[in-house]
Amino acid sequence: MSDRPDEAVSISVTENGPYMVEGAVEIRDALGETVSEEGKAFLCRCGRSSNKPFCDGTHKKVGFDGTETADKGPIADRRDAYEGEEVTILDDRSVCAHAGECTDGLPAVWKLGVEPWIDPNAAPADEIRAVIGRCPSGALGYAEPGSGEAAEEKPMSPAVKALVDGPYRVRGGIPVRSADGEAYEVRGRQTLCRCGGSSNKPFCDGTHWKGFKDPDEASRGPAGNE
Repeated sequence: MSDRPDEAVSISVTENGPYMVEGAVEIRDALGETVSEEGKAFLCRCGRSSNKPFCDGTHKKVGFDGTETADKGPIADRRDAYEGEEVTILDDRSVCAHAGECTDGLPAVWKLGVEPWIDPNAAPADEIRAVIGRCPSGALGYAEPGSGEAAEEKPMSPAVKALVDGPYRVRGGIPVRSADGEAYEVRGRQTLCRCGGSSNKPFCDGTHWKGFKDPDEASRGPAGNE
């Protein structure tokens, strides 16, 4: 399936409010249960809803500031390239959700506290590509040495999932539009802030690690409202 869904599928950031998801797209809560598959749903962005993942209007009560600060330009302009003998690793720190797939998966390649922190020759290229494919935010990519062009991502079905105590994982090239109406670059993998504290809204920057928690049981309420 193409990672560029029908234009009717979209995510719109509302001003100081929730994400409005429209179209035929599967939405899962933090327990992995499908809570919506088509139509329109409003997903909590402030992190305070009592009906997660849906919005319950709490953002208005707490005066949530959802001002967006993320770069709307292409990820290719922000990536650093670490060229190895068999593979070049591409990295855009600005959209990293700090999920740890890279540092946990291949700590010899992605080395915390060391500069340069990426060593593309420290593991076989196929293992590196596999780990990059698990990066939920799309901060990581790869290219063949000397090509300068990022490899095309494997197509994925459009889907939105609330990660446990973390952001929304958005897959399948779902367009995301800013509250000012301007579109962000369409990408195969993205993570949208769900805790309300990111300094790179609407994208996750790992702030949820400071204590954001989901309820013990996912809500089963209606699709919420703005």
